[in-house]
Amino acid sequence: MARPNSTRMRAIKRALAERDGAGCFYCGHPFPALITATVDHLIPQSLLPGWALMNLVLACRPCNQRKSGQLPQVFLRHAGQVPPLRPAGRLVTAVAALAGRLARVELRRPTTTPVVTGCR
Repeated sequence: MARPNSTRMRAIKRALAERDGAGCFYCGHPFPALITATVDHLIPQSLLPGWALMNLVLACRPCNQRKSGQLPQVFLRHAGQVPPLRPAGRLVTAVAALAGRLARVELRRPTTTPVVTGCR
């Protein structure tokens, strides 16, 4: 699926701010205006393509760039960060729904070229 247009992206940011709060999902930095927030895919698009809200979070630009195509656990472990405590609620439901969806989706794996070790 293609990247959403600017109108759709603003709607996505508003929905994410309502669900999770208007701060970076990774470091907790608050966004005074949603225009400064970026949208990050929790599970990278290379593994789970699409723009489903259950796989999206708001992130500050530095966190989004450092995370890049990593899974959140890997990024947070390497950054020495602990995810901020969040009250149970819609986010827990969204993560549970995402886990259920992942259980039904075959993850894309990079294709590898077989290595020829010699001639017969």
